Amino acid sequence: MRLFDLPTALLAVLVLPSISDATHTSNWAVLVSTSRFWFNYRHMANTLSLYRTVKRLGIPDSQIILMLPDDMACNPRNTFSGSVFNDKSRDLDLYDQKKDIAPSEDSGHTGGEGGETVGQSMPAGVEVDYRGNEVTVENFIRLLTDRWPASHPTSKRLTTDDRSNILIYMTGHGGDSFLKFQDAEEISSHDLADAFEQMYEKRRYHELLFMIDTCQANTMYTEFYSPGIVATGSSAKDQSSYSHHADQDVGVAVIDRWTYYNLEFLETRLNSTSSDVRLGELFDFYTFDRVHSDAGVRYDLLAGGEEEARNRRVLDFFGNVQGVDVETGAAAKEALGDWRADLEALRKIDERTRRGMRELNATSDGKAPDSVRESGSEQTLRAAGDAEDGVLDMAGLAGGESWVKKAIGGVSLLVISAAWIASSRMR
Repeated sequence: MRLFDLPTALLAVLVLPSISDATHTSNWAVLVSTSRFWFNYRHMANTLSLYRTVKRLGIPDSQIILMLPDDMACNPRNTFSGSVFNDKSRDLDLYDQKKDIAPSEDSGHTGGEGGETVGQSMPAGVEVDYRGNEVTVENFIRLLTDRWPASHPTSKRLTTDDRSNILIYMTGHGGDSFLKFQDAEEISSHDLADAFEQMYEKRRYHELLFMIDTCQANTMYTEFYSPGIVATGSSAKDQSSYSHHADQDVGVAVIDRWTYYNLEFLETRLNSTSSDVRLGELFDFYTFDRVHSDAGVRYDLLAGGEEEARNRRVLDFFGNVQGVDVETGAAAKEALGDWRADLEALRKIDERTRRGMRELNATSDGKAPDSVRESGSEQTLRAAGDAEDGVLDMAGLAGGESWVKKAIGGVSLLVISAAWIASSRMR
């Protein structure tokens, strides 16, 4: 008997009507800064800002891949050693988020001596998966396509499947159909398109949101041809992507405009992990007055086109999935058949046990048992027992009280064991 599958099968039956259309079951984020050197401080701040937002909305570190080519926090030019900020107010330390922040004269917030600050406490936690010279075009493509040696750490791999939604955010210096990696190499729009096609063929995503903040960003997704992708960029061909503002104490720009307004939207409109804000509202927020360039969106690769893409929830890519993954289709039908067979087997065991108890009671009262009064009933019971695999033969119960006790004890032990094992698996 397949009693151990009862809880899983029962759960599938209960929820099967409401999940006939399977959707994604996990969200992942790949956040990439491709620039090194101090004057590119804002690119690291861009990436860490998105990192903080997706964590706030529920995506765990185990499902975030963070690539940072330089450590601005420990750069000797950094006045605020060990910290990275995305705003001149310096309210939030993006790097370790452990320092306490206090007001300054020019911006309403001041730092203490040597950059040490006191004030409001911030939560801690930044996990960098690829840093320094590990941030290369080769490693990025290997990450997307999962072409790693067996010894590569699981924590540095994108272990997605065909029910995973993936957010890919990239920022750095680029041009017409290319993005530079650390001023040493480039990734082209064709490279990205082919990598995404490999991901599609290997069933590594359900839907993918590609976001890029660089000069001529929209040229990076023109070559995409794989289904299930929505792409957006900060600037059109022959346009620059501009920084938002600089911090005089830091000495450089601290964030780019397009990323700044993405963050403003996400931080003000998505106040919880159950927010029902749509991607169309986010894309409409990219006005020329805000971004100072023509931000673009590509919808045609998603089934249903622009209408379907704009109606996707922002949290379908930026938040965590809250739900239960239940098998559907052929697997669920098979589980349902097993469940029904198990219930039928239990019903027959219970029926035969009750019949044996009635015959035993009749014998103890001096009456002929049912198996004697009813011609051929014992042979029928025996034949039924031989015909059912996995069902205990209870015909021998009429032979004495000891057989009844053994049968009842065996059935009870089997049911209790199955229930205990099932409850252990469901914890």
